Amino acid sequence: MLRIIILFFITLAPFSQLSADEVAERLNRALNSLDNLQAEFKQTVLDDDKQVVQQSMGEVSIQRPGKFAWIYQQPYEQQIIADGKELWVFDVDLDQVTVKPMESGLSTAPIMLLMQKQPVETEFEVSEIGQRKYLYWVELLPKKQDMEFSRVYIGLEDELVKAMELRDNFGQSTQIVFENLRTGVIFDPKTFEFDPPPGVDVFGAGG
Repeated sequence: MLRIIILFFITLAPFSQLSADEVAERLNRALNSLDNLQAEFKQTVLDDDKQVVQQSMGEVSIQRPGKFAWIYQQPYEQQIIADGKELWVFDVDLDQVTVKPMESGLSTAPIMLLMQKQPVETEFEVSEIGQRKYLYWVELLPKKQDMEFSRVYIGLEDELVKAMELRDNFGQSTQIVFENLRTGVIFDPKTFEFDPPPGVDVFGAGG
C-alpha cells in the first residue's frame, strides 16, 4: 500500500501550504527522533520505466551521530555496519567484506540524511509536497552536485519518518518503507561493532 502511495504522490505537482522554513523545521524534528531508532524496512528499486528491478527487506538500527546497522535479510543477506569510524559491508553469500573510513564511504550516500545532526536545509532545498493519503511528504533537492541522488522525497507520519524515495540522475528510484519503528532504543554496543568472520576476504583499509 505505501509503495502505491509513493508512486501516486510523485506524479503530482508540489503545492505549498507552509513556508520553506516551517517545512524544514518539521522535517528536522522528525530526523532528530532517529537518535536511537530500530525498524524493519522494505526496499524496492524501480527503473526509469517504473518497473520493479529489485525488492529486499531487513532491519535497521540507528544511533546518531555516526552509528548504524543496515541489515538486508532477504533475498540476499548483507550487513552494512557503521561504527562511528569505519564502514563495513559484509556480503554473506560471497564471504567478502569491504571496509573504508566512514568519511569517504558515506559522504554522499543517502543514509547520511538519517545520520547527520546538522539542519537538513544546510545541504538541501526543502519544499512541501503536502498530505497524500496517510503521509505528509517533503521534497529535498541537493545543493551540491556530487550527491548519489538528484532528489529525495520523505514521508512523515506525525513526527516519524515512515518512507523515503531516492531518485538518481538516470531515472532510477529506490523506495524505502519503514515498519514497526521503535525510538529511544537502548542498544547493546555490539550492535554497531563488526569483526570479520574467519576465512572471509577483507578488502580496503579502515580509518
